[in-house]
Amino acid sequence: MENEFTRIKTEKYGSIGRIVLNSPETLNIIEKETFPEINEALNTFETDKEVKVVLISAVCGVSGSKKKVFSAGVNLKKYDAKFEQAKVAPARFKGELKASRSLITKIETYKKPVVIAINGFITGGFFEVALGCDAVLVSESATMSLNEVNIGLIPGYGGISRLLRLVGKNRAYDLIANSRGISSHEALELGIATKILESKGFESQAVDYCLELAGKPVNSLFLVKRAIHGILNGENPEELETDSFLKAINSDDARELIAGFLQKKD
Repeated sequence: MENEFTRIKTEKYGSIGRIVLNSPETLNIIEKETFPEINEALNTFETDKEVKVVLISAVCGVSGSKKKVFSAGVNLKKYDAKFEQAKVAPARFKGELKASRSLITKIETYKKPVVIAINGFITGGFFEVALGCDAVLVSESATMSLNEVNIGLIPGYGGISRLLRLVGKNRAYDLIANSRGISSHEALELGIATKILESKGFESQAVDYCLELAGKPVNSLFLVKRAIHGILNGENPEELETDSFLKAINSDDARELIAGFLQKKD
């Protein structure tokens, strides 16, 4: 890809489009360029017919306590300007916050599966991004949290509603109110993580997962994703599922794959 990015890098691996957080020296904190760059990369991959799955990963940084960090959240050193804007121009502040949230909504409505592979500590805003992805792969040593309450804030990118849907009211309150860290095994138990991968060879295992997904019919994957998010957002399940099934059965994929299956049986 020809795009020049400052916070991420992109690459293609066969049918996988990769978006890699690439600021390990700052622990991949979220700067003003981060979400727009990811949005641009998603737009490029969405129109690329060779790309079937998008994989988000990171070149992890190392914290002062020697912890491997996928993303340390937002850049608090630049919050003086946000304090001022929220006070004197709340409408503008709210608009910019909604613009940042729209990236995660885009991931949820994206036409291709979006997988995130977390092999370090992830917190705050980028953990909220992870909650919007279709699959969350974690290493055995990965940890995560929504720690905004510790600094007098709350999750601002939709993390409250998405975590609530995954784990229920009481657990969501406990995790957010206490800024509690979540291990990879607890994340799997709670339904936050899709799968735990071994730390050794983590990246190649994540790619293998995506390649398996990429082998499925794109239309069916999107219809399943559309139905899941539609139902979670209050749409009528029967209407949504029957309409989606009608679209699936009218696709070329269904005709070709069923014919191929029957031919193998014979």
